[in-house]
Amino acid sequence: MTALAVPIALVDWAVKWAIIRTMPLDQFRVVLSDRVALWHVKNPALVLGLHGDLPLGWRKALVSLYAVIAILLLVAVLSRGHRLLPHRRKWAWIFLGMVAGGMMGNLGERLLHWSVTDFLSFRWGDLWLPPGNVADLAIVLALPLASCVLLFELEARSLRQARRAEEKATEAAPVASA
Repeated sequence: MTALAVPIALVDWAVKWAIIRTMPLDQFRVVLSDRVALWHVKNPALVLGLHGDLPLGWRKALVSLYAVIAILLLVAVLSRGHRLLPHRRKWAWIFLGMVAGGMMGNLGERLLHWSVTDFLSFRWGDLWLPPGNVADLAIVLALPLASCVLLFELEARSLRQARRAEEKATEAAPVASA
């Protein structure tokens, strides 16, 4: 998990540093066939401007609450990862690494100056989506893995239940005498 989380956070911080140093704030530059743009903004709110209208104290309290909830969820996944079938466990660790790296990237920057540097925008139809960053991408790309990990947990649970039922049936079966 840390083998993925730490590099994600470091890449996020390095790219944000490069954007801050080379691109003026609020500059918008299309870079890939009218679908991807660099758009340097400072985001004092949460993802997609969530809670941007609240005073800073409230935003800090909400971010702290959301971070605690996210950490509790990650710990729950981490504590249950061993229950997955051995060949499925890597997906839980990849999911955890991506989410933890994204959290470290954004929370690390928020601790320094209570805003996040966003710079990567994608076009959807006629609209340019609000920009994000490497940490945001890691978290968003981890979401489909969350579904897989949940399905893998259900798979492992049903196999354990079937094995228990089989063991009970074997114990309850009368022993044939020779």
